[in-house]
Amino acid sequence: MRLISLALAALTWLSLPAAASGLEWTVVPEQSQVLFDYQRNGQPAVGHFAVFEGEGVFDRDAPGDATLELRIDSASIDLDDSLASAFATSAEWFDSKNFPLVVYRLLKLTPESGNRYHATGELTIRGRTRPIETTITIEIGDDEAHASGSLRLNRKDYRLGVGPMALFVKIGREVAVRFDLTARPVR
Repeated sequence: MRLISLALAALTWLSLPAAASGLEWTVVPEQSQVLFDYQRNGQPAVGHFAVFEGEGVFDRDAPGDATLELRIDSASIDLDDSLASAFATSAEWFDSKNFPLVVYRLLKLTPESGNRYHATGELTIRGRTRPIETTITIEIGDDEAHASGSLRLNRKDYRLGVGPMALFVKIGREVAVRFDLTARPVR
């Protein structure tokens, strides 16, 4: 759940400084991760999304013109328990059958200090779009970029876990998403 938000923030990084000419970047999923920390029945738990993709554009001289879109396969959620993971894709949670993608779009990128940026974007889960902001760290090399950060979400803003089964499994309202993304220039 929060993982999605984390993944989205991470994708924001893809639109960050690559080369002064404004390179196009694509996320390398096998070298990236989107994780989320949450409470399940009062105990800390960690999950992640296994399938996601994204691309963005960034010009060092015009970070405000950066673009990024990250798409996460909601059915790829992994809660380290096959039953819990399957339940998370149900209609009461991500409703993966009707809403197969979680989508993050970068709306604005503002330099802070050094390699830190403030990312303003929007996150869509289950057809509900909400604004989201976070600070990310971006490191750009000639052939690879790396972005990392974290953010917190209220799962109820996206109607995650709002059915009768929520009476049997107690999931904390707040989810902390952590992302660590690697991207390469599109050639």
